[in-house]
Amino acid sequence: MGRKALELANGLEAAIRDGRLIPGVRLPTHREMAHQHGVALNTASHAMRLLTARGLIVGETGRGSFVRTPHHVDAGAFSLDRTAPAQIDLARNVMPLPGLAERLEAAVRAVLRRERDLLTDYQPHAGRLTDRVTAAHALSRTGHLPDDPSRVLICAGGQHAITVALMATTKPGDAVAVENLTWPGIQAAAAALGLELVPLPLDKDGLRPRPLLRLAARRRITALYCMPTLQNPTAATMPARRRETIAALARRLDFQIIEDDAYGFLVDKDAAPPLAALAPERVWHVRSLSKSLSPGLRTAWLMVPPGQDSRAAGTIRATTWGVPPLGPAIASYWIADGTASALAVERQREARARGDIADSLLPAGRFCRAAASPHLWLQLTGRTRAEALTEAAAAAGVRIAPASAFGIGCSPNAVRLSLCAPSSRTELERGLTTLAGLL
Repeated sequence: MGRKALELANGLEAAIRDGRLIPGVRLPTHREMAHQHGVALNTASHAMRLLTARGLIVGETGRGSFVRTPHHVDAGAFSLDRTAPAQIDLARNVMPLPGLAERLEAAVRAVLRRERDLLTDYQPHAGRLTDRVTAAHALSRTGHLPDDPSRVLICAGGQHAITVALMATTKPGDAVAVENLTWPGIQAAAAALGLELVPLPLDKDGLRPRPLLRLAARRRITALYCMPTLQNPTAATMPARRRETIAALARRLDFQIIEDDAYGFLVDKDAAPPLAALAPERVWHVRSLSKSLSPGLRTAWLMVPPGQDSRAAGTIRATTWGVPPLGPAIASYWIADGTASALAVERQREARARGDIADSLLPAGRFCRAAASPHLWLQLTGRTRAEALTEAAAAAGVRIAPASAFGIGCSPNAVRLSLCAPSSRTELERGLTTLAGLL
């Protein structure tokens, strides 16, 4: 990391925090910044990327970079306790189902009856063998991934699994390529680990291979983090040919891939294979159970490349020692008794029904949504700005997430709508009707 870029970023951060640069102010262009501070253009650009990674500025395509306003929606704004009771939540990507709490209570009782000693002792760093066997078998059911428990580790949710993968594959100062619109959790992990996130453009089919090739040819990237299926926030799904190209690029240019498969359970079993099936020697495949089962389980499966299980287990030891065993045990119980499959079918059905509601209420041709996606990506036109719409929607009792909550660098004029967060289809209709009126 360049010393001059770090000094410039630290100076600008101090100006933001002490009020000399007020929220909402437009910053000079990178070239103007370089001239004002007597540094190279690359140095100024690096400093601006650091400020973006720290969450202090946000870029908007065609408008420039701005000091974040108090109303900016960042990763923390998706937390449950920020939703007022009277608001309709279209911001957090959760998928509640009627009766889930009762199912969970019954599963807890059943698991504790069978394994009362589960809560009284330390667990293996990689997770209990019985849970790893269940996870490996579940991952292999699509026919793409091997049934190999030695390669599957139990983590405390998707955020933990992705952080473990980053810690195992990178060191502070490394560059990690990401989609330029991406899950906010990767930004939090990268900031904590001292990593530089380098954005890559998306299209309707997800991450574009050619810009990845150009990036990796001109600078060293250690890893790529991406979400090939029902990408968050754009809902794009990468076709098989593009996945093959990206896997080939990873081999040719020698970087690791962290594949986030949070929404893979919502697509058909004959869908395109995961990247982990195409380049198993360098893909760290993350399957969080927060969307498919329940976020309260805090459970995710991490399939590592062959021979990397000890390294990953050591990283889990350094972060949590071992995952609390109740969540993974409930997941294994639900998989064995068929509840997991039933929940997946129910969520697929609900996501499709709610997508049909969105089709009927929102302007045609303005949004991107796959059939079973729990979220859609709404492009804004004319003078309607994403941040202004977010504020107006909040005032009208609806929470949405602007593109700047997901953008690395500049963000398009768009918002993400989480269709499955409202407690009922009726509530979703009210929220979308309000939003359509504002549009």
